[in-house]
Amino acid sequence: MAVMVKVAERGGFTAVAAEVGLTPSAVAKLVTRLEQRLGVRLLHRTTRRVTLTDEGERYVSQARSILAEIEAFEADLTAQGATPRGLIRVACGTSVGVDILLQALPDFRSRYPEIELDFVLSDRRVDLVDEQIDVALRLGDLLDSSLVARHICTFRRVICAAPSYLRNVAPVVTPDDLLTHECLNITAVPNLRLWPFKAGKGTRIIEVRGRIQFNMASAVLAAGIAGLGIMRVSDVMVGTAIERGCLVPLLMQDHLSQPIQLTALMPRGRQHTPKIRAFLSFLSTTFAVAVRRVPTMDFSDATQ
Repeated sequence: MAVMVKVAERGGFTAVAAEVGLTPSAVAKLVTRLEQRLGVRLLHRTTRRVTLTDEGERYVSQARSILAEIEAFEADLTAQGATPRGLIRVACGTSVGVDILLQALPDFRSRYPEIELDFVLSDRRVDLVDEQIDVALRLGDLLDSSLVARHICTFRRVICAAPSYLRNVAPVVTPDDLLTHECLNITAVPNLRLWPFKAGKGTRIIEVRGRIQFNMASAVLAAGIAGLGIMRVSDVMVGTAIERGCLVPLLMQDHLSQPIQLTALMPRGRQHTPKIRAFLSFLSTTFAVAVRRVPTMDFSDATQ
């Protein structure tokens, strides 16, 4: 099973042979025996490389999860007193990675010098199995029921804009006023242009628009501070800027801030390894500190 996964990742038998200490023909025979036992073809073979069949894709996907559980189980048996070490591939949004985690990484490295971190920063949803991700940080609702989830913290969204933008436009007094304003959005998540507001005992959704949009949350934040429009982002991103007067919160009485859950997702079994345990503990501490830094002041006066 392990050899089959390596063949899929390397695209051939020769590179795998050198890695596992076998001849290329021996590696090929292992895969052939596996195919014969399963009664399906796992690989398309050419003279230059091999590629996975549909059945091979399914097999390798499940095999990675099974091998990860075996690794986690063995690591768990020897975890007492073990030093966390090894590579962790982390997928997270740009705002989470750059604005929060990056600032805390020096402390993590000093605590765990033998852990290597490989960050995949993107606001799209990555496939943990296909991209060999150990931990993915997700904001909002979860769709991956087969993955292990660990709650990290809760954010809330805030509507705000820079004073430089607000000085040159009509006042924002009601949610309807947003329809005539430049609103900044993230193209990677179309639903984020649907802003919710109180409407009696129900909810009213306003679809905002603007002439500038970005594929990264960190770019939306920078554009908002630069005075390019109104944005709706998590409180942990803008708390300090609001406290310093760089941003002004808007429509606080009408806006439904909607709690946003930040969750760490992992392929089953990974959460038991010493390195992942250490990283999850670091995440919980880091984001707890970040949330505490968000101003808890009453912003009502700032909206006047």
